[in-house]
Amino acid sequence: MKKFLILSVIILGTWMSVGVGAAETVDRSMCVFDPSGAHGDVFKAAQRYQAQALTWGIRLDLKAYTDEVVANSDFKAGKCNMALLTSLRVRSYVHESGSIEAIGALPSYDLLRKTIEALSNPKVRELNTDGEYETMAMFPGGAVYLLLRDKNLKDIKDLAGRKIATLTYDQAATTMVDIVGASMVPAEIATFAGIFNNGRADACYSPAIGIKPLELMKGISPNGGIVRFPIGQLTFQIVARHKDFAEGFGNNSRAWAATQFDAMLSLTKKAEQEIPAKYWIEVPKDLQKNYFEKFREVRIRLRDKKVYHPTILKLMKRVRCSADKEATECADNLE
Repeated sequence: MKKFLILSVIILGTWMSVGVGAAETVDRSMCVFDPSGAHGDVFKAAQRYQAQALTWGIRLDLKAYTDEVVANSDFKAGKCNMALLTSLRVRSYVHESGSIEAIGALPSYDLLRKTIEALSNPKVRELNTDGEYETMAMFPGGAVYLLLRDKNLKDIKDLAGRKIATLTYDQAATTMVDIVGASMVPAEIATFAGIFNNGRADACYSPAIGIKPLELMKGISPNGGIVRFPIGQLTFQIVARHKDFAEGFGNNSRAWAATQFDAMLSLTKKAEQEIPAKYWIEVPKDLQKNYFEKFREVRIRLRDKKVYHPTILKLMKRVRCSADKEATECADNLE
């Protein structure tokens, strides 16, 4: 009897060790979009995430893509368990978290930080899930600015009748172009820089991190500039099929990603600081109201079209109003 008990313990212990070993490490893959490929800063951030995921029992195989369309297609086809994409793409998977880039909703990095921290709270996991998909992480990619070939167009009303290079799949930008009375020059990520630089468009938009690699200074020089008034906040997000990951993985992942905010933002700040001061166009306070009003009009219109998720718009409005309780918008319930 004693020998039987000892044998049973040995067998049970062996079975448990095998089971634990199998549960400790699971192979998964991630499609990573970085315009600079495996040598870019976004891919380096993915490598840091890869190292952290290993502590959660996930061995990640990273696949670099310089074309977001291809990265998105491969993820959609199931060739990767998760993908690191821009929020503009993620919105088609997770409506809520993908709406964080809503035009003009977060005019400062501090407001973006507070929004990401709020969405990383385990109590609001449902705001990061949509059907089979879940947003596992959010990283700042930088404020998106309006780039002009003529710096005298700093008032948003001056854009009427002008040509703006616009990403065809960016509904916010196409709506904005319509509202201000400008003309849209259809573009893709691979073509908009050339359109702007060659003078086929009077304006385009980009975060600072895209200006140097896309050589956008060619379009700005010598008479143009960059309007220092954020159109929106670009974020890179990791989206996954939650069935491929253990329960609680998403909460751990989002919480960790929130701690990386400053590290990721430093890349953006460095790119902004490298832009010669003479090219920055400051918007006078009396003209800023025009921007706020037009941006808000776009957000409400796209909310009604179900492009932006109303819950996220309300969350971002609460964040804005917590920072400026006297703002006119804080007195109504439009967002």
